[in-house]
Amino acid sequence: MSRLWVEKRAVSVTVGYILMLTVAMLLMGVLLAGASGLMDSQSQQVINDELTVIGNQLASNIHEADRLATVTAADSNATGEDGTVDLTVRLPNRVAGSGYIITVDDETITLSTSNPSVEVTVRYPDPKTDIEPSGRLSGGDLRISYDPEETHLEVSS
Repeated sequence: MSRLWVEKRAVSVTVGYILMLTVAMLLMGVLLAGASGLMDSQSQQVINDELTVIGNQLASNIHEADRLATVTAADSNATGEDGTVDLTVRLPNRVAGSGYIITVDDETITLSTSNPSVEVTVRYPDPKTDIEPSGRLSGGDLRISYDPEETHLEVSS
């Protein structure tokens, strides 16, 4: 029995191995926690950039429909056509794996997601034709229409 108390090499190797594994696991935990925060930040930035691009694309299409409505309204007397404009806009259904909502007002387009919470507002040039506020529209294909009897542009899904 006295020999067991004298020999301590096996204990020091085991304790050293356990300590090394503990330090490695703590280091991995800290790295994973830091990386997840970075991924959330990058995801929000990607969604913000995508919503900005989509908002600018929609603003460009609304401006185009406004110009067409102005031209068709002016030419309707000469051509005898009714001056109706229908424009289909193809937008993505999702951004970075998340759905989004579009709201069109008189001067701005607001695009927002709920998870993560990101909201982007895009202004477009002052239209010559009134724009009917759209309410909440889901991302995807939209329709911009102008009826000369109602004298306003309408954005719908």
